[in-house]
Amino acid sequence: MEDVKHVKLSDAKKHRNSPQCTVYEYPMDTSEISIGVAEITGRYPDEGYALNHACSEMGFILEGKGTLVTEKRQIDLFPGDVVYIPPGEKFYWEGNFKVVLPTSPAWSPQQHELVPISEKVAK
Repeated sequence: MEDVKHVKLSDAKKHRNSPQCTVYEYPMDTSEISIGVAEITGRYPDEGYALNHACSEMGFILEGKGTLVTEKRQIDLFPGDVVYIPPGEKFYWEGNFKVVLPTSPAWSPQQHELVPISEKVAK
């Protein structure tokens, strides 16, 4: 049985994914689940879509407002809202908000892809 894990804010890893997206990743040392907090100030990715090949991702809007856009729909998001993004779904975020992002299994750069709008997704 695993022990309880704790990561302080001061131990979170700050990543600047783009000028409009800063993510604080909380290293949990487990492959089952991960969590980060993203600050979006515009559009991420800047163009095209993001796609997670392996992770189910949720977003809990802490503050501000924004939009999640997929190829099929656009969802307006406000504080307290939760959105689920299944693996393989192309999406982008737009707005000015802070979102908590748990993923399962744990997120990794190897399973994440940025996809131009006109391009097919890699399998």
